[in-house]
Amino acid sequence: MTLEISKKEMLDLINTEWESLGAILDQVDRETKTHVGVETTWTVKDIMAHITAWEKLMIQWLEESLRGETPQRPSPGESWDDLDLFNEQLHQENKDKTLDDVLIEFGEIHNKGVETVTAMEESDLLVPGRFEWRKGDPIWHLVAGNTWMHYEEHRETISNWIASES
Repeated sequence: MTLEISKKEMLDLINTEWESLGAILDQVDRETKTHVGVETTWTVKDIMAHITAWEKLMIQWLEESLRGETPQRPSPGESWDDLDLFNEQLHQENKDKTLDDVLIEFGEIHNKGVETVTAMEESDLLVPGRFEWRKGDPIWHLVAGNTWMHYEEHRETISNWIASES
């Protein structure tokens, strides 16, 4: 991860990777977005819901941080040691949503995430000691992991799946 970045560069990376993810998603028709096996038993729809769930959490954590609160991460009662279990829990919570609902929320939450980051002061994003709970780690790393880096990770998964299906 880049050690120095500006807010503008962050927003550019979010936009660029979002567009790249969208280009891959556009290659998958509606029906195929619900086919199992893209990532283990997950569908493209499931991956989109997964990205949305993490972006929602990011927005919550940023908002809590700006209010001077310490976010409970990944969620109350969970630890990072349980990440696979937590991802499966998020999957179970979202797997029965319709494709249309997932598509709508995917775009809406992304837009809210961009608005949240855009509204933040550059110092809030970049200063390592700005939020005590981050223990010296700038909060932009949290943003990166839940936006452009996450988009890239799953874009590659979907792209590899498309190639394997051809």
